[in-house]
Amino acid sequence: MSLTLKKTATLSLVAAIAVLFAGCGESKVAQCNKVITVANKAATLGQQFGKNPNSSKGSKGLTELATKIDGIGTEMKAVTVSDEQLKGFQGRFLTLYQDISKGLNDAAAAIDKKNIRDANRFLVSLQKSSVDESTIVKEINTYCGAK
Repeated sequence: MSLTLKKTATLSLVAAIAVLFAGCGESKVAQCNKVITVANKAATLGQQFGKNPNSSKGSKGLTELATKIDGIGTEMKAVTVSDEQLKGFQGRFLTLYQDISKGLNDAAAAIDKKNIRDANRFLVSLQKSSVDESTIVKEINTYCGAK
């Protein structure tokens, strides 16, 4: 085999291996599923809190929920995605979870101080967060192809 033919064969083999490995990255669907799985945990937490009779534990119940939301935020942050659009959704979820956690803690503090007006104001902001969450969920479902 001539030297030129050997070089061409070697370069072709290297190129084929590079293409093979480049194609082995996680698919968009797999990345979507990772982000959505964590987001579903947060949604489930909120639903359980609303249905749980122990959620009437006042400020303590709110701070417990805030701590759990912080944990989900940490979990969301740890999700590795390469898709730029999904990174955007991930960042929006993180901001949302931080806002919810802060709102819950602020509402709890207002309740402890018997400041009903501020407690109600914080709870209204949490309702807005629920609307924001619905918007993000619709957008990510559209992007990821969910029907």
